Amino acid sequence: MGKYLKRFILASLIYLGLAAIFGILTGMTDIGYFGNFAHTHFNLLGFMSMMVFGIGYFIIPRFNGRNLKFESWVPPHFWLGNFSLIGMVVFRGLYIQTGSDLSNVLFIISATIQVITIFMFIINIWLTLTPEKQKTAATVPAADSRPMPKASNKTKFVVSDETKIASLVDLVPSMKQYLIDSGLGALSLPGHLDKVRQMGITIGTAAANHGLDLDRLIIGIEQRLQESGYDTRVTADGYPESSANDEVEITPEIMIGEIIKNYPEARPVFESHFGNGCFDCPGQSFESVDMACRIHGIEPLFFIKELNAAIGR
Repeated sequence: MGKYLKRFILASLIYLGLAAIFGILTGMTDIGYFGNFAHTHFNLLGFMSMMVFGIGYFIIPRFNGRNLKFESWVPPHFWLGNFSLIGMVVFRGLYIQTGSDLSNVLFIISATIQVITIFMFIINIWLTLTPEKQKTAATVPAADSRPMPKASNKTKFVVSDETKIASLVDLVPSMKQYLIDSGLGALSLPGHLDKVRQMGITIGTAAANHGLDLDRLIIGIEQRLQESGYDTRVTADGYPESSANDEVEITPEIMIGEIIKNYPEARPVFESHFGNGCFDCPGQSFESVDMACRIHGIEPLFFIKELNAAIGR
């Protein structure tokens, strides 16, 4: 989380404390309209809005898989938002006490700046959520129909009842339709694959829940993996064949959790760029290297180069 996003949250906690103080004073004594005004605005514009801004700037781009549209707007939003809020409270209080026209003008200016910062947030998040139009939409195939690059013959992926459904679909997008045709029809519902990914549902669990023949399902999955260039052979004892080339290929699309699981020596690279959050975050199972890098403003290929260096490639 960037420093200004943390500052939004810390500022919101300060305003929560101020709102609590004014709330106690309002209950203990008659501090007039100014006290009620300060209590209300420290609660709504201070605590609630600042908390929403900080979390919204961090979470929404993260789960949308895109960078914040205007990163450069965040610092001025923070400073202008805080100064204008303090200005609103102070100048409103002075106007009530003195009736000064200057105080009223300064209050209006502060309120106007506050409204501008709110619309900065609205525009920034709105454009972050709005998909960009493809300039070559007519010539670019849809994501689900885009042919999957053939994997190297040395790339192994052995299927078992513990294999996660989302991992299969990530490897071979056409696998989704096969699983639907095999009896996992819920995967056709919008957003259902994301839920399956988050819950880490395996082939064994899905087969049991839907009354499917697990062995038959695995055989069909293996056939489609082989058609896409993956080696699914196992030894006589049921374990994957081992070789010096069994390494998991690190690409921008690979899930962070898969790297951490297979290459513990890569942990320092994650720590240096992302901190320790990746190691216990449930998002590691459905957040790719490309998504994480774009969220943190890091060039994915540069990050992958560091990962490969850390694991001795």
